[in-house]
Amino acid sequence: MANEMMNRNDFGMFDPFARMAEQFWAPFDKTAQVLKTDISETDDHYQVKVDVPGVDKQDVKLTYRDGMLTIKVQKDTFEDHSDQDQNVVMSERRSGTVQRQYQLPNVAADQIKAVQTDGVLSITLPKTKAAGDSQIEIQ
Repeated sequence: MANEMMNRNDFGMFDPFARMAEQFWAPFDKTAQVLKTDISETDDHYQVKVDVPGVDKQDVKLTYRDGMLTIKVQKDTFEDHSDQDQNVVMSERRSGTVQRQYQLPNVAADQIKAVQTDGVLSITLPKTKAAGDSQIEIQ
């Protein structure tokens, strides 16, 4: 909020030079390549939703190990043959591998369910009873 306030001029508009600089560096911004994720938690499970538009479910690998959910997406190279003369003016689609990890403890790994619908991967991770803290008596 403070940074946003500092980018305003006396007319209440964003500084045009700052906006121009943001647009210039946008293609190099790594956050644009990150898997956008929402995670919610209830008493009995975690719910993870990840945007994976244009990705086949065969190209998504999920693992859960040592309290860590790993999502790995491989988007293979594409070839656009619609322009036979190779007069491409702009190309922003990317290929490669993107991976994210989330620390989600006390999950029943054998009961995790995942569904991919309309470009959204939904993962339900049921919780197990955590081994509670206990007072140890010295004898």
